[in-house]
Amino acid sequence: MSLLRQLRKLVLGETWSLPLGVAIALGAAGIVRAVDGDDGWWHHAGGFILLGLVALALTGSLAGALRARGR
Repeated sequence: MSLLRQLRKLVLGETWSLPLGVAIALGAAGIVRAVDGDDGWWHHAGGFILLGLVALALTGSLAGALRARGR
């Protein structure tokens, strides 16, 4: 149950690591999309890469929150 409680705290904004991670992922995706062009590889695989980056940000935020709790 503590994992769900930590996830709720992260989503509701009680920490800055998740919003910063998502902002960095979106910024990186925007830059790569602008550089790649209209018919490049980003058009086909960009959504999956963005999903992976956001999942990585969430994982990092949860790991940092659990480490802060002393577990």
